[in-house]
Amino acid sequence: MSAVPDVRRLIAFRAYGAVRLVNEVQGALEDVEGAVAAGQFGVAAFQARLVVLECLSIRGLATEGEIDFAPGSASFDFFAGVPPGEIESRLSLAHEALDLDRERAGDWLARLKAYVAETEELFGNETALPVLRSPEGAFSLVALTRRWAALLDELGLPPPVPLEWTWAQRGTR
Repeated sequence: MSAVPDVRRLIAFRAYGAVRLVNEVQGALEDVEGAVAAGQFGVAAFQARLVVLECLSIRGLATEGEIDFAPGSASFDFFAGVPPGEIESRLSLAHEALDLDRERAGDWLARLKAYVAETEELFGNETALPVLRSPEGAFSLVALTRRWAALLDELGLPPPVPLEWTWAQRGTR
């Protein structure tokens, strides 16, 4: 990964990247695991594409990736700030899922999981990120976003979660 150009990018990378990983990548990876276990390789391929695109967007945050994330937006650039060679190799990993069978699925899944783990390690956290799909998961996501909220606001950066997720931002109770 390239050096982070300034403190705002470093904070954006760590805060938004962590939220994206917890909110988007973890669930998609669990779906891939379940699909592989059930022999539903088409589902695995579909979700693997999402896992790889999200990890690429997280990695790009360190240099020039898009901070504001609108799920489903056709204009979101998952590749901004990511070296072309990494884009190619990681999209190839996702593409391999199109030809999975029971014999090759385990090795492929291990490589996909390793890519996600490598992405999380780039944050430099001393402990693993919380798991959203767990009994304490939603509270962990709130704690994660609260950890970064004041600093993001001080730097003039947007909130780490969509405004519609918080009652205070909607003006209702």
